Amino acid sequence: MEAQGEQLLQSLVDHEKAVLAKVESARQEAADIIEKAQAQAAEILANARSEADRLTEELRAEGETQAAKIRSEITEGAGGEASRLEAVAGANKERAVAMVLERVLP
Repeated sequence: MEAQGEQLLQSLVDHEKAVLAKVESARQEAADIIEKAQAQAAEILANARSEADRLTEELRAEGETQAAKIRSEITEGAGGEASRLEAVAGANKERAVAMVLERVLP
């Protein structure tokens, strides 16, 4: 009977050791999975930041291009208007000089 009890006790000890080994293996596997997931998350985040930086730069460049285009259009429009006013002033110059002379020298 005593031998049977010792055998049963040894069987329980062996079973407990096997369970503990499985638990330790599962813990290690979980740690490995977490480590891999963290590495993947870091990579995804780095890629997202890189893409955001690229898009920001692209939009900034597009904004500068549009601003330059608008600036050019406004400048061209103002230049055209200035030329038109200069032509009107030139056309009315002789008449204006004549009017001034009539008033100053009656």
